[in-house]
Amino acid sequence: MKLRGRFQFLIVVLSSLLMSSCELLELEEKFAVKSDIENLPSMDVRFGESSNFNLSSAQGAFVDLIFESNNEFDGTIEIYAAINTTEGTPYLVSSLESLPAEIKLDIENIKTAVSDAEISIDNGDVIYFTFKGNFDSQQVQFNGTAKSSSIICNSMISTPEDTWHGEATADNGGSFPATASAEDVKIIPLENDQYLISDISAGWFEAIGFRDVQEGIYADNCNELTWIGTGENFQFNFADPEIQGNYDPITETLTIYWYEPGNDFRGESTFTKN
Repeated sequence: MKLRGRFQFLIVVLSSLLMSSCELLELEEKFAVKSDIENLPSMDVRFGESSNFNLSSAQGAFVDLIFESNNEFDGTIEIYAAINTTEGTPYLVSSLESLPAEIKLDIENIKTAVSDAEISIDNGDVIYFTFKGNFDSQQVQFNGTAKSSSIICNSMISTPEDTWHGEATADNGGSFPATASAEDVKIIPLENDQYLISDISAGWFEAIGFRDVQEGIYADNCNELTWIGTGENFQFNFADPEIQGNYDPITETLTIYWYEPGNDFRGESTFTKN
C-alpha cells in the first residue's frame, strides 16, 4: 500500500492503567501513583502544536505529543503504534527518559517502525498509540483518553501572488535546445485543487521563438500532479503526457511533465518558488 490521498489516522490514548500482573485498575482520565511501585509518575498526554499529519505542510507531516507529570520518575516510557487494530502487534516508535516532555512524531517514524514487518500505510488506515513504562524492573502499560488525529493533505502549492523560477528540459530530436529557463512564472490556484501554470514549458517554447505564455492546468492530489488541459492562452495543443508530476512542500519544488503531440515534443519543467 502507498501513502497517498486524504485520509485519517485515529490516535487512541485509552483511560486505564494495566499492571504487569494484568490487574486492570479503574482510574479517572489522568493517572494516579500506584503505591507499591515507587516513583511511578502521574502522567497525562495531550496534543501540542499539531494534532494532524499534514502531508502538504512545509514543516512536514507530524503530530506533537505532550507528556505532563506532577512528579519525577526513574525509568523509561516507550511509545508504540499498532496499525488498524488494537489486537495487532505494537511497534516501538519512540521513547522518553524524563517527564514532562514534548515529542514530535513524524509520519516517517511510523513508516520506519513498521517497515521490517513489511507493513505500509494507506489511505484511511488507523494508528493506535499505546504507552509502556519500565519502573523498578516492572513494566506498566499506560492507557489514556481516546483522541483522534487526521492525515490531511490540503493543497497549498501556490497563491495568486507567488512567482516561480522554472527550468525545463525537452526531448525534441536534437533540432532545438535541450534546456531553457524562465523567471516569474505564475502558478494560480483554481477550484478543486487545480492550478493554472502560465508557462508549462518554463521558457522552452520562448527559447525556440514562440510566446512565453503556454498555459496549462494541473490537478494536485496530495502532492501528485495530473494534467487536466490547456488554459485560455496557448499556441500549441498540448495533450496528456501520461506522467504524473510531483510537489515537494519542504523544498517548495514543483515538477510537471508536458507533451505537444503536433511536433512530438515532450518536456519536464521544474519550478521553485521565488
